[in-house]
Amino acid sequence: MSCADFRRRWGRMVLAASFVSAVCVSTGPASADEGSEPSAEPVTAPTVVVQGTRTYPEGTGTLHLSEQSQGSSRLGLTLREIPASVDVVTQQTMQERGLRTVSEAIQAATGVVVGDHPVAPGAFSMRGFSQNQIRLLFDGLSLGPTGFVTRPRDSWNLDRVEILKGPASVLYGEGAVAGAVNLVTKRPIRELTGSEAFLSYGSFNTLRAGVGSGGKLGTDQLHYRVDLSYQNSDSFNGIQRTPYTYWNMTSAVLYDVTSRFNLELSFDIAHDRAKPYTGTPLVPSSFATQGVNGVVSTTDGRTVDARMLRQNYNVQDADMSALTTWTKLKATWQPTDFIELRNQAYYYTAKRDWMNGETYRFNTGTQLIDRDRFMVAHDQSVIGDRLELQLNHPIGTFKNRFVAGVDFTYTDFTRPSFFNGAADSLSPLSPVQGLFGGGPTATQTAKILDTAVFAEDQFSVTEQLKLVAGFRTDSINLEREFFTTAGAVNTAQSFKQNFTPTTWRAGVVYDVLPQVTLYGQFATAADQVGGSLFSARANQQFNLATGHQWEVGAKGQFWNHRAEWTVAYFDMVRKNILTQISQIESLNVGRRSSKGVELEGAVRLTDAWRLHGNVTFLSAKFDEFAEVVGGTFVSRNGNRPFEVPQAVGNLWTIYRVPTPIPFDLGAAWRYVGDRYVDAANSTRLHAYMTADAWISVPYKQFVVTLRGSNLFDKTYGIFGSNFYPDQVLIGAPRTFELSVMGRF
Repeated sequence: MSCADFRRRWGRMVLAASFVSAVCVSTGPASADEGSEPSAEPVTAPTVVVQGTRTYPEGTGTLHLSEQSQGSSRLGLTLREIPASVDVVTQQTMQERGLRTVSEAIQAATGVVVGDHPVAPGAFSMRGFSQNQIRLLFDGLSLGPTGFVTRPRDSWNLDRVEILKGPASVLYGEGAVAGAVNLVTKRPIRELTGSEAFLSYGSFNTLRAGVGSGGKLGTDQLHYRVDLSYQNSDSFNGIQRTPYTYWNMTSAVLYDVTSRFNLELSFDIAHDRAKPYTGTPLVPSSFATQGVNGVVSTTDGRTVDARMLRQNYNVQDADMSALTTWTKLKATWQPTDFIELRNQAYYYTAKRDWMNGETYRFNTGTQLIDRDRFMVAHDQSVIGDRLELQLNHPIGTFKNRFVAGVDFTYTDFTRPSFFNGAADSLSPLSPVQGLFGGGPTATQTAKILDTAVFAEDQFSVTEQLKLVAGFRTDSINLEREFFTTAGAVNTAQSFKQNFTPTTWRAGVVYDVLPQVTLYGQFATAADQVGGSLFSARANQQFNLATGHQWEVGAKGQFWNHRAEWTVAYFDMVRKNILTQISQIESLNVGRRSSKGVELEGAVRLTDAWRLHGNVTFLSAKFDEFAEVVGGTFVSRNGNRPFEVPQAVGNLWTIYRVPTPIPFDLGAAWRYVGDRYVDAANSTRLHAYMTADAWISVPYKQFVVTLRGSNLFDKTYGIFGSNFYPDQVLIGAPRTFELSVMGRF
């Protein structure tokens, strides 16, 4: 059977299954506010790992060191047992701190910065690397490059977010050099039945709503979970004429066929649409009669003008939208107490559209903003299956956990596009938006068949000393076709290429005290030299870039579990990266490195007062990198990579005021250091700090919250890109939100 025949037949089967799932969840009774995955330890059907919105016992911290992370190991290890830095942001944390979107939830983690550029929503940066060097996962599965598959979404449908720092290719293959972000969706949990709902209204007519329900479907063997969320606003970050809408449904049914065999069928669908804001143009200081200090500095004296600060320079009929579906069938079978067999089959589809005037450059001759036109669409489908066998059985007298498996994915990707670099010009102060216009499109396709074999092991030398290791080898077949605007194949650009990366990691974990764990790890990774496999070109037919990282650290608890802390030092290198040596020629001879320290702590100072903070200090640089400027080969060795701050920190505190009707007072501060927009380090976004505060009043099953964000109305640049060197994205001004949450 050919790949195409297999894809069509498999896709029809999964779509039929998804319809059954949707019907089942729509007719079920009320549910819990948590999802679950079967434990990686040998389990019977009633045994689960509770995930989602939990109420943690009094006296505990909030770093979740004693809990499992499905996105960081397939062995069912706790965060303390994993020889790496792992952050977990739960749904409870998102609700308490007002983390409304996926992006806001992710940047609550240690050292993570999110740019939210509309061309690549959720452009993450951590440990000195960004965007496609970080893999975005959906329930532990990879669906493509982060810059392509990330979409703006409400956080309501998530059980939690897991952030694994450092190379993750041993788990997820090509494209995870700097780490992985795992979005874990709410799924059925056997023990809990109930429903919840929330509604909020805030600045710029921002409306959020969500409802969730789960429980049994008429029998103790059948359970369901369904969640719906909606978010709509007149403005993104307070920019004029930038309305957006997100909605998302996640659903699943869990069937315990026997005490040792269960099936989970899920179907998720999401849609987003916006008229995006792609940046505020930089203008000469001589033009900026109301220049804004403390936002951006350039070597040529350009700045941001307050008169242009909240203007949208995009076209009137601009569009950024996507519709995604995600169907998955999971099976777990435990034939004996120490053997577990797991399989996940899935089918994913995505249709994405961008149609914008994206880039803006101030023309000193005409005193106008020159603007382009860019249209691109994605039609993507992914069929995949992961089969895992886990053995939890001693080797002699030594405890041992072992898992091995096969990972298969087939991706079909089509990308028509149109570009006009000099479409029109408009007034900086009174822009007439105009229409897109357009022209003939040229199409690119990518077909990627990836088959991988992987294994992971934890060997207990003693109860205190454990060795952890893993490897993965992939066979990736890439077929790229380019077509002209007339639809003919461009044979000069079309090509095929095979990749066979092998990656591995090895680490040690030592409980030096009952509540203190030391660890060390070395890990390797591989990814496309520039961009992603989806967008590789004929002149980029190189071997994959490679990376490795040393990391040492400690994790612990003290004060009768009232406090938890982690500390990590890392040293990471990515080499064989793309280096441009002329306008039409590139070589993969570059190298960049990053090293730094990460600290995180959470403490319950009293029964009523909690404190949680994290901070990262890092040094990142280009070791071997060059680009062509005006026909001249220019070295960028020693420069800091773009989008990378040297320091990032978060601090949160919540205090329960002991009145007859107790209420919570909360505050949060976020600091992001300065970042460069380009490899030449000629444009710098200044460091900034924002402050938030809120008051939450619980009454019976309801919680009413009034929240203020960026209370001091700080004006700051949230993102800049080397692809858009003449504009920066401005962060949101002071905003307010009133919400009510109810559980039933």
